[in-house]
Amino acid sequence: DQTDAGWRSLDREGWEAGVADVIARFRAEHAEAMADGSGDALIWHEGQLRAAAGQTEAAITLLLHGRDAESDATQPYVDATVAFLRRDRPALLAARERLMALPVPPRFQSAVDRFKATYPDLPAPTWPLNLDKVDGFIACFDRPYSEAYVCDAEGNTE
Repeated sequence: DQTDAGWRSLDREGWEAGVADVIARFRAEHAEAMADGSGDALIWHEGQLRAAAGQTEAAITLLLHGRDAESDATQPYVDATVAFLRRDRPALLAARERLMALPVPPRFQSAVDRFKATYPDLPAPTWPLNLDKVDGFIACFDRPYSEAYVCDAEGNTE
């Protein structure tokens, strides 16, 4: 899921629904092997792809699939994403506030240092995680998910 060798090798603009279908088929064919939760990231990414394809209700169902099992640090991001898709600005802003209130984990800086050492050419993670995405949802609230996901806090797309 996290490499360019899997579904990401198919990810192209306009292909979101088809790639989501590929993930759904893979999950169905490997359901037994992923019964331990190892496929949860695939469910999330299928949901993101369905959101980008405009399949909002299906996306929301997938994105909420594992919400309660997510860490306290991830739940506000899930909530913000779903609030954006539901066009619920107050809920989106409330999720951002919950995200901002999260304390920095004790070992976060050491994890950032390891990331920088391993991936010197990539931007290092910042706390809270996914704040940039949430701020993009707010700045680009009236745009489709596929555009808002790449918006920055000023409303510019990458």
